[in-house]
Amino acid sequence: MVLVLVSAPILIELTYWGRIFPGIGVAGIEIGGMTVDQARDKLGQKLTPTAATAGWGANQWRIEPADVFWEFDTEQSVSNAVRVGRGRSLAKNWQERGRVFKEGLNLEAAFTLDENKLVEAVASISAGINIPAAEPDINVEKMAEAKKIVVTLGENGQEVDESKLAKKVKLAMEGMKREVVEVPVVKLLPKLSEEEAWKVARRAEKLLNREIIVKFSELNLEWKLADEEIVKWIAGERNWKKTEVEAWGQQLALGVNRPAENAYLHFVRPGKVEEFKPAKSGYEVKNAELTRLVIDALGRLEGGSLAEVVNLPVLTTEPEVKTGEANGLGIKELIGRGESWFSGSITNRIYNLRKSAEELNGVLVAPGEIFSFNKAVGEVSAATGYRQAYIIKEGKTILGDGGGVCQVSSTLFRAVLAAGLPIPERTAHAYRVHYYEEKYQVGFDATVFQPSPDFKFTNDTPAYILIQTEFDEKSKHLVFNLYGTSDGRKVETSKSRVWDQTPPPPDLYQDDPTLPVGKVAQTEHAAWGAKVAFDWKVTRGEEVLQERTFYSVYRPWQAVYLRGTKL
Repeated sequence: MVLVLVSAPILIELTYWGRIFPGIGVAGIEIGGMTVDQARDKLGQKLTPTAATAGWGANQWRIEPADVFWEFDTEQSVSNAVRVGRGRSLAKNWQERGRVFKEGLNLEAAFTLDENKLVEAVASISAGINIPAAEPDINVEKMAEAKKIVVTLGENGQEVDESKLAKKVKLAMEGMKREVVEVPVVKLLPKLSEEEAWKVARRAEKLLNREIIVKFSELNLEWKLADEEIVKWIAGERNWKKTEVEAWGQQLALGVNRPAENAYLHFVRPGKVEEFKPAKSGYEVKNAELTRLVIDALGRLEGGSLAEVVNLPVLTTEPEVKTGEANGLGIKELIGRGESWFSGSITNRIYNLRKSAEELNGVLVAPGEIFSFNKAVGEVSAATGYRQAYIIKEGKTILGDGGGVCQVSSTLFRAVLAAGLPIPERTAHAYRVHYYEEKYQVGFDATVFQPSPDFKFTNDTPAYILIQTEFDEKSKHLVFNLYGTSDGRKVETSKSRVWDQTPPPPDLYQDDPTLPVGKVAQTEHAAWGAKVAFDWKVTRGEEVLQERTFYSVYRPWQAVYLRGTKL
């Protein structure tokens, strides 16, 4: 007897090895006991996409499988069936097998479809059924010597529950059902009865010549809500339209909400900085609380109050660096300088250089802070005002948003090197770019791209560091100055070492539809591939603060010319 109990599971396992357990079906098609190939063949024959018919009243709409790109996924359906009773713990597998042997199991057929096409098909059905409702309206009409409340009753309507209809259509197609799917239609009943309208009008009359004043004293702002507006927030006999009050508060918040802004500082001379942008507190309207306060005020007006004042509830955040702290930041002297040139840059590249440099001009880096170039500059895209200029991507010169920003990060890298600050993240360019070698050694560059690679440095000095940029378009010269407090550190930077040089490929000509026919513009200069390194050592007295070698591996790069094709 013991031998039988032990052997039964093994016998079942051997019997259905490579087969689907008995009692399992897909979309009502029995495939239990079959091999994978047998089940695949049977489902392939039986799973036939079927049109779904939606009906409402005497109207019917037919959605063909091709309309929504419907296809049954036979492979996935078989795979789902094979996994039943397998792939889990031994105990759970046997529990599941027992239920299937006893009760059977009908799995849904796996399928694919274009959800956007289904939405379009459902929307076309809705277009023939939907009747927009008209909400009741309450208006204050000014008479010769008084005001009068006018209430329009509104109109009822109907609309299709498109989400529910889409689910019904899926189920019909999945189950290959040919019966008509009833279109779920929701009745919209905002229309007031004559009695309800009379009651609403009586409430509105209590609000005539009443007002709510919302004040925000920090910014000396004030909003007045007169009777013409507040009567529209009446809902029925007792309630208020909370959603509409919330929407009004959200709109108000757009003119109030702002992040805190640190004092923006400009270096004048050693030991002195000048404020040219004062610090600003940050504000965020507490909309839920504002809604509650306004609704409470409405209730008091209805109870007889002539006017209600609501103080705007706001969460205030203070800037890290306030205006009054301008001379207490330890900014005394120049601690690092980096420069680069951009001769030959196209107009859009120069524009992007200036824009990203201006984003960094005046930025303060606190003691102990890790500065991130990507975070400080923010999103670089057409949406934030950057223009298209030529970038190197996947071995080609193409137009891309923000072309030229890497020159800004490279110039900052040079200033940070000169200041002797720790550099936790720096990535060299894949190719040698002539802009970065103009009047400079090879290897002193840092590429950036969002979200990575990034360029980062750490302020390990005892004072704030002020980043200040100089941009001279006439001389094509970009400068980064870092101001702070020198702690006596000295920086030694070796000359670049270059080895394993490889010649550039032949010149490359690419058609450019933005240039007129016959015009040729060079966007990249030929550059030899090479391995480059330079040593960097930062000391303070006998202490070594930083000592490392920066390596760059550049691929050979061909000269690139754009050949105009625009007629």
